[in-house]
Amino acid sequence: MRKIFLDPGHGGRDPGAVAHGIQEKDVVLDIGLRIREILASEYSSQVAVQMSRTKDEFISLSQRATMANNWGADYFCSIHINAGGGDGYEGWIHESVSDSSNTARFATVMGEEIIKATGFNDRGVKRGRFTVLGRTAMSAILTENGFIDTKSNADLLKDSSFIDKVARGHVNGFARIFNLEGSGGAAEPSKPSSKPSRSSKRNSARRGGDPVIRAIQQFINSYDGVNIKVDGIAGPETMRGLIMVLQIELNRQFGRNLKVDGIFGPRTRASLVNVRRGARGNLTRVLQALLYIRGFNPGPFDGIFGGKTESAVRKFQRDNGLTVDGIVGKNTWRTLL
Repeated sequence: MRKIFLDPGHGGRDPGAVAHGIQEKDVVLDIGLRIREILASEYSSQVAVQMSRTKDEFISLSQRATMANNWGADYFCSIHINAGGGDGYEGWIHESVSDSSNTARFATVMGEEIIKATGFNDRGVKRGRFTVLGRTAMSAILTENGFIDTKSNADLLKDSSFIDKVARGHVNGFARIFNLEGSGGAAEPSKPSSKPSRSSKRNSARRGGDPVIRAIQQFINSYDGVNIKVDGIAGPETMRGLIMVLQIELNRQFGRNLKVDGIFGPRTRASLVNVRRGARGNLTRVLQALLYIRGFNPGPFDGIFGGKTESAVRKFQRDNGLTVDGIVGKNTWRTLL
C-alpha cells in the first residue's frame, strides 16, 4: 500500500496568489480533493491518501511536513498555482536532490503526465529551498499548475472540467511512479511489443494464480497469527502479510518491539536492517518475495541471498534510481515496500 500525502498550499488567512477573481488557496484545495477522489475510486486497494487540509484553514509549512513524516508517507505532493506573468506548468524539487534520485525521476514523470492531461506549456523541473520540500523525509514535489495572473491560464483554472484535467494529470503521475493498476485513467497504454514485459508476464501469472505467489502466501501463513488467502494473486493482502512477517523477524532477531500490524509505518522503517549476499533466513525470503512481486527474478524462493538474488537486487536498484551496490538497505527496502 503506497501512502500519498497531498498538500493543497496556503489556506485560511493565507490566500496565496490572487488575480482575475480567484484565489490560489481555493483552486488548489479543489484540485487536491479531486485527486483524492480519483485515487479512492480507481486505486483504493493500492493507495492510501492523507491531506494536510480538506477545508479553508491555515496550516504552517512545518506542520505540513511533520504531518507527512509522522504518517510515514511514500510521496509528498504540494499543490500550487504560480504567479509572476508566466504561462504553463512547472515542478519543483529541493535543491539538494541529485539528478539520479527517485525524487528527480518522479518529478519528471509527474510533469509529463500533467502536461499530457492539460496541454499546459512545459516549464520543466526546477530546484529551490521550499520548506515543505526540505523538511519532508520522503520524495517530495511542489507542482505549480498555471499562472493565476495570466488571463489565459486563469480562465482555464475557473473551468471545472479543466480542474478535472489537472487532477487527472497528478493521478496519472502517481500511477506511473508506483506502477498502480486501476480501473482506468492511468497513463496511455504502451505500444504492443513482440517481447512480453515483466509486468505483463506477472499480470498474466496473477490472473491464473502464480505458483510462486502461492508458495509466498503459504510461507506467510506459517507464522502464528497471520492468515491470508492462498490464491496465487499478489494483492494488498499479500503485501500486508509480508510486512507482518518482516515485523515479526525484526522483533525476533533484533529486538525491535514493533507492533505486528502489517503497516509499513515510521517505526518499522526505522527498524530495518541491511541484508546482503551471504545472508540466510526469513528476512531474505521476504526480500525474495518482494523482488518477485515487483517483477525481478531472485531465483529460488529459498531464503539464501546468493548470486541470482544479488543480481535481481542490483537490477531493481538500477531501475529505481537507487545506489547500485547489491545491498538491501533502508532505501531499497522502502522502495520495494
